[in-house]
Amino acid sequence: MPERNGSPDGAPARAVEAGGIDEENRSFYARLAADTGSRKPVRTIAIPARRGKGFVVEQGQIMRLGCHEGPQVADLDLFNLDNSKEQFSSSKTRIIHGCHLTTGHRLWSHPIYERPMMTIIADSLPHARSPDGTVSHDLLYGMCDERTHFRRTGIAGLPNCRDNLTEAVAEFSLSAADVHDPFNVFMRTGIDEGDGLFYVAPEAKQGDYMEFYAEMNLICAISACPGLSSGPDPGGLKIEIFSP
Repeated sequence: MPERNGSPDGAPARAVEAGGIDEENRSFYARLAADTGSRKPVRTIAIPARRGKGFVVEQGQIMRLGCHEGPQVADLDLFNLDNSKEQFSSSKTRIIHGCHLTTGHRLWSHPIYERPMMTIIADSLPHARSPDGTVSHDLLYGMCDERTHFRRTGIAGLPNCRDNLTEAVAEFSLSAADVHDPFNVFMRTGIDEGDGLFYVAPEAKQGDYMEFYAEMNLICAISACPGLSSGPDPGGLKIEIFSP
């Protein structure tokens, strides 16, 4: 039987790359997620709705990103603290793990480096497709920006993730040119029958969270998304950093 697109029997090939976690490391991350009682708090950061913040997470620390007041999408950008040219790549991560991330997936740097920057060790949301075809924790969308809001509403100067992230990285001597496509934590998205992207209100509610293990020293920049993807009443974000 001839092959098409690299698959036997004419089946379409799916682009999948090796990026999984071996059993030993899987057990390590599972222990980190389970052993919350021995963690040492390092820092707590509140990010109000529609605002952004940049901060450092050191290698080996755990970052909990939570919805402490209600639904809120978080646009997350990552930079290697010791070499800011190494940045998170949504496209590389999407190729390795798919369009939506959950426990056991990693956030990879762009292909010049191609290293795991963070590993997701806990996720309070189910990783199941909803009846409307959506899944939480999105890698399909870019960040919202002022021009997009203006085209949609005709109103200039609306709060947006690009401006929030630019402000967040400024204290690290980074600029708007360094801000890149994010990991949209809690954003619930799908692809419609016309091959178009769409989003619905977040499934996340007060108390939901995702936890990340830092694989290197990182600059993290997060925007509490001001856009409609956060729902009608966004609640801001709470960041907790721990040493295991």
